[in-house]
Amino acid sequence: MLEALKFVQGAVAKKDFVPVLRHFSISGGLIKGYNGSMALCSPIDLDLEVTPRATQFSKAIAACKGTVQLHTTPTGRLSIKSGSFKAFVDCIEEDYPDIQPEGEVLGLDGTLLKALKKLNPFIADDASRQWARGIMFRGPSAFATNNVTLVEYWLGYAFPVEVNIPKPAVQELIRIGEEPATMQICETSVTFHYSSGRWLRTQTYPTQWPDMIRVLNRESNQQPFPTGFFDSLEDLIPFADDLERVFFLGDRIATTPSDGLGASVELPGLPEQGIYNIKQIQLLAGIAETIDLNQYPAPCLFYGDRVRGAIIGMRG
Repeated sequence: MLEALKFVQGAVAKKDFVPVLRHFSISGGLIKGYNGSMALCSPIDLDLEVTPRATQFSKAIAACKGTVQLHTTPTGRLSIKSGSFKAFVDCIEEDYPDIQPEGEVLGLDGTLLKALKKLNPFIADDASRQWARGIMFRGPSAFATNNVTLVEYWLGYAFPVEVNIPKPAVQELIRIGEEPATMQICETSVTFHYSSGRWLRTQTYPTQWPDMIRVLNRESNQQPFPTGFFDSLEDLIPFADDLERVFFLGDRIATTPSDGLGASVELPGLPEQGIYNIKQIQLLAGIAETIDLNQYPAPCLFYGDRVRGAIIGMRG
């Protein structure tokens, strides 16, 4: 039972705008959570028809150390008993939204999680650009951008549909940590099905993205990062200004171009110019293996294992 709860816990609304969404639905041997945009559903060995308060129910089940006994009380609460422990969980009588998977069922090849994990750090949080708040699957590639860095991940096969998966669903899929067996898609949602009978359904975001290939299909002179590059960035973070800038100055990397101010690290092999957000360029650690930093102030192209991308610098 606890495993089923862990699966659905990520689809509980955080605010009380729609009170029923702060509850789980237990019905027909299934437990379901829905937060208004994403639903998670799992089989559960429980023959009850009840809608318990999600946080209370999860904490009560977690406190159980042995066999669990559950029943509804005359007052409409859910009684939970295990050994000497007993709890009463509030329930709601309001009808629960009947969210179900919809659309065409398509196969997956077992590499979805690799793409999601690689691209997740680059998803935007910019509310004004909803299209950038997810991972876009198109043809043989998946894309993410935070409006500073654009990353393309080569899937190795043609993805069966074009779909933009929102960041909350991406993070839930990563948290679950299991490759979905199939996906089911319609005009406004996509559902990922697991072999255990569990599923995650999410709304989808617009697929009208800018021309990403035009940005990435440029000539470049790729070079490995200078030895110690990312360690140097870590050393400089405490000294960065409010804009979190880092300056490339030929033989050193610094938090300011002025002598006698800030902090710097000697690092031969850097170009004579370049200004970047230090945290943005840190995201390339473990992703990019080579880069052409001499393209600054134009977007600098980089490459890694099944990855290519571009990062935009800052103006002086």
